[in-house]
Amino acid sequence: MRHEIVLSPEAIEDLKSLRASDRAALRDAFETHLRSEPTKTSRSRIKRLRGSAKPTFRLRAGNFGVFYDVTRAEVQILAVILKSEGECMARKSGKAGVKRVPLSEVKDDLSRYLHLAEEDEIVITRHGMPAGVLIGFGSEEAWFEYRLENDPRFLARIEKARMNLRRGRGKRLEDAF
Repeated sequence: MRHEIVLSPEAIEDLKSLRASDRAALRDAFETHLRSEPTKTSRSRIKRLRGSAKPTFRLRAGNFGVFYDVTRAEVQILAVILKSEGECMARKSGKAGVKRVPLSEVKDDLSRYLHLAEEDEIVITRHGMPAGVLIGFGSEEAWFEYRLENDPRFLARIEKARMNLRRGRGKRLEDAF
């Protein structure tokens, strides 16, 4: 099925701030990866984000992350973020009081559970009651995306883009540039 690609006003602003060559490369990536199979995930290109209330996807295109929703007939592009901009956002959203402990300082079995947690969150129980959640990251990029997905500023930006699309303020890719 061929999907219509619709850009939110926020995504259009993101694209306008880029060089023409980057815009052209992104447009090619939209056509190649989002037009026919926007929900077909892969290890490196398209990923369904874990913590999103609505299924939101990320397309990695060069140094850019393209965040989008998919409806039956449309791919709604919500934001286009340069990787370095996203890393800056994620760093600023770091939670106070988080400690980093070398794996060698914790029990031997934790390594195995961290590998398992790369696929699914693991609930840790104490006396049969949930006490915590272990979330694993297969790469530094997965850690970055997790932090971005939990950044209140990024989430507010995505919600604003969705609201503008619901109000009919989006533009088809063909009409945007």
